[in-house]
Amino acid sequence: IINGASIMESGACLVVGLNSGTSMDGIDACIVEFTEDPADAVPAPRMQLAGFLTHPYPPGLKEQLLRVALDGTVGEICRYHTLLGRLFAEAVRAVVAKQHLAMESITVIGSHGQTIHHLPQPEPMYGYQVSSTLQIGDPSVIANDCGVTTVGDFRMADVAVGGEGAPLVPYMDALLQQRHYQETGRVGMLLNIGGISNISARVPGGESGEPRFFGFDCGPGNILIDTLARRWYVQEFDSDGKIAFSGKVSTVLLEELMKDEFYHRQPPKSTGRECYGKEYIDKLLVKCDRLQLSQEDIVATVTELTAAAVQVNYAQFIKPHIPGSVGCDLFVSGGGASNPFIMKSLQERFGDVHVGSSGEIGLDPDAKEASLLSQSC
Repeated sequence: IINGASIMESGACLVVGLNSGTSMDGIDACIVEFTEDPADAVPAPRMQLAGFLTHPYPPGLKEQLLRVALDGTVGEICRYHTLLGRLFAEAVRAVVAKQHLAMESITVIGSHGQTIHHLPQPEPMYGYQVSSTLQIGDPSVIANDCGVTTVGDFRMADVAVGGEGAPLVPYMDALLQQRHYQETGRVGMLLNIGGISNISARVPGGESGEPRFFGFDCGPGNILIDTLARRWYVQEFDSDGKIAFSGKVSTVLLEELMKDEFYHRQPPKSTGRECYGKEYIDKLLVKCDRLQLSQEDIVATVTELTAAAVQVNYAQFIKPHIPGSVGCDLFVSGGGASNPFIMKSLQERFGDVHVGSSGEIGLDPDAKEASLLSQSC
């Protein structure tokens, strides 16, 4: 809705979605075309990806953002807020130019920004219970540079009404899952593995007939893997899971890591680098020294942890609500979908559940979260 009018008044519109996740790999920018057909059995806009690219951060910026996220000054955060607004606007211009479109053809831009701190658990302050989350990349800068209405602060808007601010995926996922169930009769769960992993599911209703929707963070996705790859192998990530495949999973370490209370906390819940950043890694490596594990074994174990955390959340909080006669599919997006070790571990742990890429249902695994921001407008 823009100025009280539906952006779908013409029956179709182009929306740009922008996102940079916990991994801080760059800015994902996509153009999504939304159309409405009154004859659709499902009363919801249809979406089609019309363009996508990842706009890289300038060399050295990722390292500075990681530093600022931990101990940046107010002055630094203020300047980076504007700088990232400029870079996000560049990403918009790049994806629009790639598709040979005019900026005037874009109805609205939805920008997630770059999360630098996420504190969803309420803390008492001056008589108030305070939860907060902070994303930088000023939407006003994007709007001015591009000349297009820009919507932002999605996470804080959710926190303001009592939510966790993450994940933001369930709305778009619910539309896809509704269609998947109507077409196949199967529950379609959607798992995004970025720095943090999150899962959503639409479960058919029981006697009431009303379906139930679930959406929450599961735990670390690629964040531990990427941190160790940078520290030990001078790589941004473990390409094709090669490092993990060269090691052996330590069941002793994995069992200890799985005692993390977050994996067993009742949803809604969210997490971030604040819980699985440098301090977590330092404590992890102390445990690994005690067990005399090789670097490859450690990478293999934290990669296995990603799959194990997803499965234990599913088993506790989603599976009990799925009727025994209904089949399930798990469609994976994000960087984790390109890691064969993670995908293999997921299939082994989920057993009869089909595990595949979100591309199987027409959702580009690299563009999912940016697409989400386009729909959130």
